[in-house]
Amino acid sequence: MTGCISDNGKFPEPTASFTPKQTYAVPYDKLWNGILDALDKNRITTVSVDKASGVISTDYCAGPGTFMVIMAQSTRYKYGITVRDQGNGIERVNIVCKVESSINGESGASQWHDVTPQNTALATKLEKWLYEQIEQGI
Repeated sequence: MTGCISDNGKFPEPTASFTPKQTYAVPYDKLWNGILDALDKNRITTVSVDKASGVISTDYCAGPGTFMVIMAQSTRYKYGITVRDQGNGIERVNIVCKVESSINGESGASQWHDVTPQNTALATKLEKWLYEQIEQGI
């Protein structure tokens, strides 16, 4: 699978006390570079990067799998990131994580399907983790 590297044992987690700021009093270029550096540092590849529109889409990252006697469930996730100028030197970052699942069994593999609505706590945790990675670098 292409995309970021995972030990396939667990999802990354933010520090327990971490709360994302989401708005930052830093120049746009510094924030943009901080986001790209955080992605690079964590080996998360990008599918598209458009600085002019402030939009970054990442490739899928492998999540942990669950193996059962006759089937295996696989998970993966990706990020959509936007950066918006709020005026007065303030930039806002919005990170949206999408979680998908697939079942592999004796009759083949199911299509990947979006399971984010059933896993909002996990998606929020993955979003907080990426905010933390970005904030450590700016």
